[in-house]
Amino acid sequence: MAAMPAAQPGHVFRPRSSSAVAIGWGLVTVGWAWLALHDGGVAALVRQAPAIVLAATLVYGVLVRPSVEVSGSGVTLRNVVRDVEVPWAALTEVRTRYAFTLVTTDGRSFTAWAAPASGRHTDASLTSGEVAALGWPGAGGELPPTSASTASSSGAVAVWVRREWARAMDSSGGSSGSVEVHTQFSVGLIVTLALASALGLLTALT
Repeated sequence: MAAMPAAQPGHVFRPRSSSAVAIGWGLVTVGWAWLALHDGGVAALVRQAPAIVLAATLVYGVLVRPSVEVSGSGVTLRNVVRDVEVPWAALTEVRTRYAFTLVTTDGRSFTAWAAPASGRHTDASLTSGEVAALGWPGAGGELPPTSASTASSSGAVAVWVRREWARAMDSSGGSSGSVEVHTQFSVGLIVTLALASALGLLTALT
């Protein structure tokens, strides 16, 4: 059997709907701001600005920001307000029952918001373009032999991550490497949400 081509370095998986959501909400934001300015002038726009920013930030955090990224060193989960970097050597199990979940050597588990099981806010199957991007055989449009396991976003990402995990461990000769899991909160997003909420409340009370 021919060897599988490697996935693109640093390839990112995110729900197919995220781009449409970003464009759609961008149009909504512009329309909302225009209506506020048109109906009430600059004063109305200033009063509604915190609500506009808050809504846009929530949409970005929940529907656009989440992703799963695989690199040569491991997997990065970008969730609503927190990023988790799991080195290959720290990974012990990949689960998909409810969502794509990584289990680490210290017994912790980390779930990817971007890759739920079927039935949440993402589409349920891979497109031929995504198959090509992930480097499966038959990337011209054919789904891989394990297509049954790609019937949900979590299953699709799990197939990809397990393959890259095995490849990384083989190339390192099974050496342990770093097992330190790094977590980091999205400070900018959290601060924006807090400020927009506070300003919105202050505006409503004045």
